[in-house]
Amino acid sequence: MSRGSYQGRFLRVNLTTGNFKAEIIPEEVMLNYVGGRGFGVKYLYDEMTPRIDPLSPQNKLLLLTGPLCGTAASGCSKWIVVTKSPATGGFFRSIGGGKWGPKLKSAGYDFIILEGKAEKPSYLYIEDNQVEVLDADWLWGLDTEETQERIRKRHGEKTQSVCIGPAGEKQVLYAAIVSDRRTASRGGVGTVMGSKNLKAIAVNGSGKTDIFYSEKFRELVRHQIKIVKASPLWELLKERGIACSVKKHYHDRSQSPVRNFRETVFEGIEKLFPEEYYKFKIKSYACWGCMTQCGKIRKVEDGPYKGAISDGPEYEGGAVLGPLIGNSDISFTIAGDALCDLLGIDVISTGVCIAFACELYERGIITKEDTDGLDLTWGNHPAFYTLIEKIGKRDGFGKLLGEGVMRAAKQIGKGAERYAMHVKGIELPAYEPRAIKGYALSYAISNIGGSHMYARPFAEVNLDVDPASEDLWKSEEIIKEQKRIAIWDCALICPFAQAGIQPFGNESEALHFKLLAAATGFEQFSNYDYLAKVAERVITLERAFNI
Repeated sequence: MSRGSYQGRFLRVNLTTGNFKAEIIPEEVMLNYVGGRGFGVKYLYDEMTPRIDPLSPQNKLLLLTGPLCGTAASGCSKWIVVTKSPATGGFFRSIGGGKWGPKLKSAGYDFIILEGKAEKPSYLYIEDNQVEVLDADWLWGLDTEETQERIRKRHGEKTQSVCIGPAGEKQVLYAAIVSDRRTASRGGVGTVMGSKNLKAIAVNGSGKTDIFYSEKFRELVRHQIKIVKASPLWELLKERGIACSVKKHYHDRSQSPVRNFRETVFEGIEKLFPEEYYKFKIKSYACWGCMTQCGKIRKVEDGPYKGAISDGPEYEGGAVLGPLIGNSDISFTIAGDALCDLLGIDVISTGVCIAFACELYERGIITKEDTDGLDLTWGNHPAFYTLIEKIGKRDGFGKLLGEGVMRAAKQIGKGAERYAMHVKGIELPAYEPRAIKGYALSYAISNIGGSHMYARPFAEVNLDVDPASEDLWKSEEIIKEQKRIAIWDCALICPFAQAGIQPFGNESEALHFKLLAAATGFEQFSNYDYLAKVAERVITLERAFNI
């Protein structure tokens, strides 16, 4: 039954039989796991048996919202995907944004559990209590943008969808799930969706999200607006987007990897500084109900990539399609990022796979005979653009790289494993762990492998501090950061949208705990120590799942 901002129920869909049912979320689960990532690992652990193949019908795919989703609280509309990853073989979570999460809440559900495998390409259509598994032949093979557009034409302009592109259909191991222009991209969550013959989940709803203590909640939202607007970072994000976080000191302090993590100095870096990206902006957009509007649509107006439109790249995309592959052409980073989104593949893994191939090519481990004739010299972006297309469609050499660097290196042999930059099968993000000691430790103990958002050593990355200081990366600091991110993931509070959230105890983050309590009626949620225990429970359950 519903309680405050919880709808109090989830939708279970068996794609093999086409059957579905709404089930109640026990209040005990709400209290112990909050929502989002917490609900996800709880149900995944309880319902999955060991040694299930991630791409078999027995794997489950969960798409979940948080308790503040669909409310007036800004920056809380994200959705999260939880499943057993085909890349790591263990628990994984990936987060997306846009408007789909609130739309699911308006249909009356806090999350969806998908089981089995559809007999043929299908999509799920949800409109309040109406749930249908429909034929997706008319969508199969389309890119993510056209898929969403055609669904809107058929089911109404207010319909919100999550979908996969050709990469998910063809089982690229790092396929993404896309909604609007936002992606849940890491760990192969789109690969799992494709393995179930599911192209999209389209949602319409007529309901609303209630608030337990409505007057208190309205007062807190007014205060939220006030303190966010007072933050200098909010103005920066609103005007320039997330790419504004890419600062010159990343490069100056050897924090950005160059040429497959081999180097940390890039001769063309000034061509890729944030100021250059600002010149391409044509408009801003926001996830549902978010005052930050960090999304920036960019368009290439001339050159070989003329007409390319992307909402990025954000820092990661610009770095892995830039210095990591020896490229200083900013237009290519925009066009390549857009192509990854259309194909439905993770831009981080794509860039790392290209960098891996470039180093093997340079060292003579692979040649043009292996690369379908492509010259994979560092910085040769026209060849890289073609290679992205090949990866997304599993064509030729792209089929091998579509397995990710860990598996591709094993197939290639000849010492290729030495140049495969990954942790537990997940390609490394664009932070140099030898310079950012906190990330070195974070990657090593992460339950999901090489993710920069599982425990983020904020001070080392963003503040003017000595990165060699042992106090910044000792185990206690990373444990605290793991808990901090876990709380965000359970509540699904966006770290960027909060514009200035710092470590625990600051006014903005404490405010969000109060918002959680007012929305749900669980006073315990206003207490950090209580939420930290929830985080410990979630992290421990993930680790137990991986054993």
